[in-house]
Amino acid sequence: MITTTRDTDIREMTTFGLPAECGILIEYTSPSDLPALFAEGALNNILPLGGGSNLLFTTGRFAGTVVHCADRTITFGQPGADGIVEVEAAAGVVLDELCALTCGKGLWGLENLSGIPGEIGGAAVQNVGAYGTEFKDVVAKVHCFDTVSGEYLTLDNAACRYGYRDSVFKHLDQPNTLLVVGVTLHLTTLPSPSLGYAALAARFAGASPSTLTPGMLREAILTLRDGKLPAPSQAGSAGSFFKNPVINADSYDKLQRKLNKPVPGHVLPTGDVKLSAAWLIDNAGCKTFVAGGARVWQQQPLVLVNADGNATGADIVALENAIRTVVQEQFGISLEPEVIHIWA
Repeated sequence: MITTTRDTDIREMTTFGLPAECGILIEYTSPSDLPALFAEGALNNILPLGGGSNLLFTTGRFAGTVVHCADRTITFGQPGADGIVEVEAAAGVVLDELCALTCGKGLWGLENLSGIPGEIGGAAVQNVGAYGTEFKDVVAKVHCFDTVSGEYLTLDNAACRYGYRDSVFKHLDQPNTLLVVGVTLHLTTLPSPSLGYAALAARFAGASPSTLTPGMLREAILTLRDGKLPAPSQAGSAGSFFKNPVINADSYDKLQRKLNKPVPGHVLPTGDVKLSAAWLIDNAGCKTFVAGGARVWQQQPLVLVNADGNATGADIVALENAIRTVVQEQFGISLEPEVIHIWA
């Protein structure tokens, strides 16, 4: 079934809670609805919308067509001899609800992504990640609809070209012409806790993997998130606003010599070093920055918030630009936003 409305207020469909309106809002309940919807080629300037947890509507109005999947179907396969369980999830499934469900079934793979807002379709596009795990780690296939050819496509993990908060879906010749309609995930019944994140390693120090459950890690991660990130009732946000910048080893050494102090960094398999954007923002003195109704969240400077519920997209952009300017001036590092900006 397809539902269409015009000039629709979609503020409540985003986590920032900023003024947001679209020219046309289309919601579909089954991928089989899509061929007829795009058959005549009448729709253009399309924006797929999941949970709206990674979008910034900068002007308050998007004149184009927002497409939202209302399909929340989940199916579970039987465990194979290797412990792998195939899970099919529609694009409209809420990611954290799937995390809770799979942890409750004792399946490993999604537990470190607990608490991340948004829906499965957006997770597949953004390659969301937290606490040492990325969505790509469990993706076997991504099922799509090509709005140009009218065909259904299935991309395996390699074809998705996943990177840090990146995927092939962000680099299409014609933006947003591949709509994610669902994913196939490979989870496992075999104990496989990911404890690379320091706080998790400390929390479960000395514990044998066989004594842990996905639910135990989920509970620990939700506690960590609650200590750093605002609840929606406290302030609207899009979670981590900036990507952690990656620089080469030589630049990292030069930065530490310039500052004459250690700079937190994680050495990647390539030899490059991933820096903490939160540390850069904090040490640049940006934690107190305010722009209109927008400010930096004190418990986690990587997060920009709609502090009083009255911020605008322009306020967030002004705050973002102020932070990027100071970090560039002080450290010679350009911060790249993780949040997708919608300009018109």
